[in-house]
Amino acid sequence: MKHIFILNPAAGPKKAEKTILPRILEAVKDENVDYEIHRTMNVGDGENFVRNRCLAHPGEDIRFYAVGGDGTLNEVANGIFGFPKAELAFIPAGTGNDFARIFADPRAFLDIKKQLRGRAIPIDLIRYDDRVIVNMLNIGLDCAVVTEVDMLKEKYFLRGPFAYMVGVGVVFGRNRGFHLKVTLEDGSVYDQEFTLVAVGNGAFCGGGFKGVPRAEIDDGLLDVSLVNKVNRRTFASLITKYHKGTHLESPAAGDIITYVKCRSLSIEPKDTMQICVDGEVHCSGRLDISIVPSAIQFSVPEGC
Repeated sequence: MKHIFILNPAAGPKKAEKTILPRILEAVKDENVDYEIHRTMNVGDGENFVRNRCLAHPGEDIRFYAVGGDGTLNEVANGIFGFPKAELAFIPAGTGNDFARIFADPRAFLDIKKQLRGRAIPIDLIRYDDRVIVNMLNIGLDCAVVTEVDMLKEKYFLRGPFAYMVGVGVVFGRNRGFHLKVTLEDGSVYDQEFTLVAVGNGAFCGGGFKGVPRAEIDDGLLDVSLVNKVNRRTFASLITKYHKGTHLESPAAGDIITYVKCRSLSIEPKDTMQICVDGEVHCSGRLDISIVPSAIQFSVPEGC
């Protein structure tokens, strides 16, 4: 098998280049594997490289390692989607690294030798338009927080879950609602203001917030969390539980949170909306979202 590392030099900040790359070079030498390293140059470069490589070598067994954050993982997944001989692996070197958190031992993803000895399993992907999502789609507060956190990192050098928590406080202090029309596959319609909407394949977002705690990456279902617009006091009472993933057990949750598993849904804004796709923010109109069961082969590190 060919092992190709798609390395985002800007991730982490620059953790992939400074910390992870020397480990990769040592491990591939010790394990005597056939490998390549591709450093991404800009947004979309990793996806294009991976897709072109798969097109050029359709019969070759290749494992592509996304070395960066969840956004890098998303690019590589979109590149190999539709190529059954290609495998996806993830070496977390970003700031959130949320997809790895759903596994029993996320630390194993940083052990390069365990990665090289990994075993591929089929996992689901979320699909919208002609794109796929590995971990989660967020709209509303979670999405606005990502934008705010980027500014906090640049201005105040905050990092990790603390930066996200500060971002939550700043965004929710504005107490903004987001009017959306959400239609589930059973015909249920929710046309109202929301604090946030999350559609998960993985369970975590924002560097460790377990926003869709019942999500499984191989159950053939989307996990959808619809949080009605709530006042500051109610939200403040739930934020710690939201972080731990225990918020659905709170007595208050039944009045403000609709949590369902389904195979498809649509989300429609009045005009346009910001969406956060695997940690990257985009602008969108109406979305038709569905699950693609067993869409891709994902390599899990040895012993994880």
